[in-house]
Amino acid sequence: MMVGQSISHYKLVAKLGEGGMGVVFKAEDTKLERIVALKFLAQHLLDDEEAKERFLREAKAAAALHHPNVCPVHEIDEVDGKTFISMAFLKGETLEDQIERGPLSLKDALDIARQVADGLQAAHAEGIYHRDIKPANIIISPEGRPTIMDFGLARLTEPSRLTKTDTAMGTVAYMSPEQAQGIEVDSRSDLWSLGCVLYEMVSGQRPFQGQYDQALLYEICHEEPAALTGLRTGVPIELELLTSKCLAKDRDDRYQYAKEIAVDLRTLAEKLKSGHSTILRTGQMSGAVPATMTSAQTVNPAEAMPPDAVVVAKRKLQAVYALAAIATLAFLGLLAFNMAEAPPETPLRRFSFAPDGYFARTSLISPDGKSILYQAGTAGQGSLWLRSLSDESARELAGTAGTQVVGFWSPDSLSIGFQAGRELKRVSINGGDPITLCELPGQSNIFVGGTWSPDGERIVFSSGLRLYEIPARGGEPQMLFDPGDSPRSTSISPHFLPTDGGSHGLAYVAAVSAADQMLAVMDLETGERRELAPGRRPVYSSDGYLIHGPRLSNEPGLRALPFSFDTLGATGQSFPIDETGQAASVALDGTLVYTDGVATGGIRQIVVRNRSGEVVQTIGEPIDGGISPVVSPDGRTVALEIAGDIWVYDLDRNIRTRLTASADSRERGVFWPSSSNELSYASYVGPSRQVMTQVADGSVPPNALLETTHGLDSLDWSSDGQYLIYNGLPGAGAAAGEEGGILYRERGPDGSFAEEKPFLLTPGAERLPQFSPDGRFIAYHWNVSGRFEVYVRPFPPAPGQWQLSVAGGLQPRWSADGNELFYVERGEGGVSALMAVSVSTQSGFVSEEPRRLFAWPDLAMSALHHDYDVFPDGQKIVALGRGQGSEQAAEQPTIRIVQNWYEEFRDRE
Repeated sequence: MMVGQSISHYKLVAKLGEGGMGVVFKAEDTKLERIVALKFLAQHLLDDEEAKERFLREAKAAAALHHPNVCPVHEIDEVDGKTFISMAFLKGETLEDQIERGPLSLKDALDIARQVADGLQAAHAEGIYHRDIKPANIIISPEGRPTIMDFGLARLTEPSRLTKTDTAMGTVAYMSPEQAQGIEVDSRSDLWSLGCVLYEMVSGQRPFQGQYDQALLYEICHEEPAALTGLRTGVPIELELLTSKCLAKDRDDRYQYAKEIAVDLRTLAEKLKSGHSTILRTGQMSGAVPATMTSAQTVNPAEAMPPDAVVVAKRKLQAVYALAAIATLAFLGLLAFNMAEAPPETPLRRFSFAPDGYFARTSLISPDGKSILYQAGTAGQGSLWLRSLSDESARELAGTAGTQVVGFWSPDSLSIGFQAGRELKRVSINGGDPITLCELPGQSNIFVGGTWSPDGERIVFSSGLRLYEIPARGGEPQMLFDPGDSPRSTSISPHFLPTDGGSHGLAYVAAVSAADQMLAVMDLETGERRELAPGRRPVYSSDGYLIHGPRLSNEPGLRALPFSFDTLGATGQSFPIDETGQAASVALDGTLVYTDGVATGGIRQIVVRNRSGEVVQTIGEPIDGGISPVVSPDGRTVALEIAGDIWVYDLDRNIRTRLTASADSRERGVFWPSSSNELSYASYVGPSRQVMTQVADGSVPPNALLETTHGLDSLDWSSDGQYLIYNGLPGAGAAAGEEGGILYRERGPDGSFAEEKPFLLTPGAERLPQFSPDGRFIAYHWNVSGRFEVYVRPFPPAPGQWQLSVAGGLQPRWSADGNELFYVERGEGGVSALMAVSVSTQSGFVSEEPRRLFAWPDLAMSALHHDYDVFPDGQKIVALGRGQGSEQAAEQPTIRIVQNWYEEFRDRE
């Protein structure tokens, strides 16, 4: 059958899937004017007339079922030798798809299993058995309601299933022992399969792990699955007992009715909600006391179970209870000793290590304090690595190659969330392929941090400079709040605050620009937001402090802000804890991990190189930080941004002048219009952004040309001064989802500006636009292919686009005569190279092959600003480097680990 054809009164609309059972189409019921799913059964399943008749009888009985958790069957028919079933068309995804993204929350797992049990109870009451309950046969609606599919279809394959060599592993894995042995099944076989599904929802793995059918069948009949309490932290002992009873080998020892399972699941869910379940927390340090409730709240393992049914469960739990008793006695003995003689304070301890090869300068310690996550490899094409603090071994996480930034930990320290291209993914630290959680929303989809809620059920991340929330197992991102109603229009670096009462606090950074960032907090229960203090990248330490970096993105240093959970507010002034540290993370035990400060800004020297890469001039004294150097049209002056102010260097006299010095504003994006003694820059004052011009010697006050609340970044003028082009960021009052791409404005004869127009707005991140000298083309870099490459387009906007770089490219710069275009390419080991492309813009756009000028190991590789500029003669290049030693690779950053960090500051409060 083909899409568009009709069979009976059904018109085939789209093919939904195909497998061993047949093919499924989305179809229109032309009689009743509704959308249905048509399943055409494979002919080989219908060759046995007795089996076919048996199936049809049961399928007709299933069609009489009416239950919210059972897929309605509308019709079974045969037309032109094709047997098909018409059933309800359900929206949603399979439970198998959800589990592939990781274990479900206990709440969701119990709720789904309970509803499936309700559906089975309704079917069993009519004498109908499913025989093939598995995650692939359960559809989860967008509202979270499970629906059981394919009642009765297992009848067609059951007699020959064990002799088939191509049996699907997913089916065999959920077989009951009686199915495996070829014994006639009853309703209790479905209950076994439900136990397997529940086990997988909670643990993320199947209870039986054989690599081929016969091995699986042996395990099902003769072996016990691993205890759930040993696979996941926080699993109630009651849930261990419930699944053990479902998976009893002898069906007489199992639950006898699905209704019994539904009742126990509902009771357990209520206990979890009220906190009255018995929980053994795994993954703790040796000797830690299991977290249990009072004895009155525990359950009797033999309650409502025949003696033989609990043998296995008792054996599993005897060791657990024995260890708990021993640990409790040890704890009481230690407590008595402490009352007699308090031990000395845990000493401050520091140690460090430097990862091999290129390192992306951000490291994250796991919540349990056992491992450190970092990115290493090739810059822009690195992968995620784990280093164990116990044996100092390091290993690469498979499937993470090409990551742009370090990710974030799950609260149980078993999974990592990270960005891969345009997607947010998660991966288990124990192996397996990464699972896609969602596509990063927004036009720019720049990922700037993520965080996992302490209960493990949701993730908040920053994409396109706004915060979004998704379920931890994946889903459609929902904007957490619209930052457009605040003067600080971007939101990045989210961090859940782990409170005793749940997860009602979220710290993040509210920013106007990279030069103006404020720590903020949101009460997730009330939606209230407030700013705390200047800073960036907040993380909570169990000592009662928010560890954070300084306000400016190019400044190193770590500070600690006293913080209260009760008020979600600061209780004092922040104080410095490390002058060179950056990118802090903190484990639950208070262990602090950060990178030393040589990585982002550090002490730099302005140098001039020739086209061979040789340093021909050193400009001024070394500076702390600095970005965006630009050369004047006459080649005698260099301007750049240092810590939010514009500085100008006279190359003839080798002196520098501070052009701007306002404490209320931050200046950035400095550039030099051609044939002008004035330079331009963007000035940020609160929500206001202005385009300023100023004479380079500072002899007259600056002149404001344009004021807006929309972001202005990476400015450039056309050579005739008629057009201004820039990267825009959403400002105060911006609509939800509004983002900036490359925008431009036309300047009239009277100096006024017309409304801004889009030059390029795409789902990617297009950055750093620059006019060609003749004003007819715009060069920029863009990550539409998954990595940044350099492109050229006509101006004003017209059809046509040319890609110049071939192996990744950033920061395009035109030569003054327009005959060359320069850019930076990142090579192996994180070593940059300056590239040049011969071009012609006289009649259209023509370019030659890129050629490598020289390696540039210490050049920064920002996608947000230029790190170099070309002199008007095209023979020299200015950048921030390390003087005569800049041919060598930059100093390797070091990861610092500090245990009990607060001891150093205890006496300084």
